[in-house]
Amino acid sequence: MQQVFVQYWYCYVVIATLCYLFGSVNYSVIFSRAIKKCDIRQSGSGNAGTTNMFRVYGFPLGLLTFACDTL
Repeated sequence: MQQVFVQYWYCYVVIATLCYLFGSVNYSVIFSRAIKKCDIRQSGSGNAGTTNMFRVYGFPLGLLTFACDTL
């Protein structure tokens, strides 16, 4: 078992790096700018989060943001 880990250690580093980068993306800002052409931080509570997406842009964009944040 230890040989497998030693042999493929770089795969774990690449996966961990990709997960970190994917998790650090603020999807509410991306979706609000791309779909609604407005920055979510300028609307509602001013917070760039899923709850504000639900409040300002409704269920579909809120759910999309929630799904991407969860992943």
